[in-house]
Amino acid sequence: QGISLVGSNNSVLIGTIIYNNTLDGIPLTLSSDSNILTGNTIYGNGQYGISLSASSKNNITSNQINTTISNGYGIYLLSSSSSNTLSSNTITTNGSSGYGILLDTSSNSNIVQSNNITTSGSTGYGVFLSSSSNNNATGNIINATGTNADGIYILSNSDNNILNLNNITK
Repeated sequence: QGISLVGSNNSVLIGTIIYNNTLDGIPLTLSSDSNILTGNTIYGNGQYGISLSASSKNNITSNQINTTISNGYGIYLLSSSSSNTLSSNTITTNGSSGYGILLDTSSNSNIVQSNNITTSGSTGYGVFLSSSSNNNATGNIINATGTNADGIYILSNSDNNILNLNNITK
């Protein structure tokens, strides 16, 4: 991993370049809460650009993220990562099943706003919600060009989400 925050709170990571790591560029785990990640450039990592597991109230803004592996995700929230703000990030995924932003496993009440997401994989998704509710995705620009790709995909047990003013091109 590039930089790991494990049970870390109120940290600030600004303007860092993170590339060619075996796993994630920046993972936040074990209740890493109320952190700010802004203006970072993340590319060429083995899994995800930024991942949050059981981490809440983080502000992830204005990052440049590029993934090229088959299942590379730009920003991945899982295991009850809630009340985070993901805004103004530029995310490009080139792997066959790359997702721009994935909210999974009770990642609820997050704001996904004003992100610019491009996916070119055959089953790539701009924003993917799975078992995650009460999220607000507003004003995102999503270009999903793969043959079976979707701009926004909502899977079972994802309720009461707000999708507003997103610009989706396929």
